[in-house]
Amino acid sequence: MNTLCSLRPTASRAFIVVAAALFVSTILLTTSHATSVVKLADDGLVRLSSIIVEGRVTSVHSEWNADHTQIQTLVTIRVSDSIKGAAPGDLLVLRLLGGQVGDTVMELVGGPTFSVDENVIVFLEKDAPELMPITGLFQGKFTVTADPSTGQQMVVGRKMSRDAFVNRISGIVATQEGGR
Repeated sequence: MNTLCSLRPTASRAFIVVAAALFVSTILLTTSHATSVVKLADDGLVRLSSIIVEGRVTSVHSEWNADHTQIQTLVTIRVSDSIKGAAPGDLLVLRLLGGQVGDTVMELVGGPTFSVDENVIVFLEKDAPELMPITGLFQGKFTVTADPSTGQQMVVGRKMSRDAFVNRISGIVATQEGGR
């Protein structure tokens, strides 16, 4: 079983957590778990996604779930372009596992993070669990930002412009949908 998320208190409780962890680890034999993510090529991201949209993040808000057992982050994106499928409106709200409420942090290893005013292209999974609609965890979220020297919109982590990336993804969408 992989450990995908963890609750992490801030520095005010860090000493107690570290001491407890050392105590437990000396008494119990434990097995370490890590998140494994299969690297997806662009065609895989497109194939596994039912919706691909571009937009600007307008809100990021973390809260406890109703049972107070998980922290969830609500990310609101104002959709400017649908590349595949139809967004359910001008505003798309993603409910992601993890976030921070007060002094408590819950992290989803491999999960994407979002910032207000960030321009993004997101790939949303077919039949995704309610709490993680992003295809391939971090792989399905791309940040678009202006190159400081040219002003051209670029996809962070890719050596290509926003336009070239959207054209590439649109071409893959057309090829895959044409094969149905």
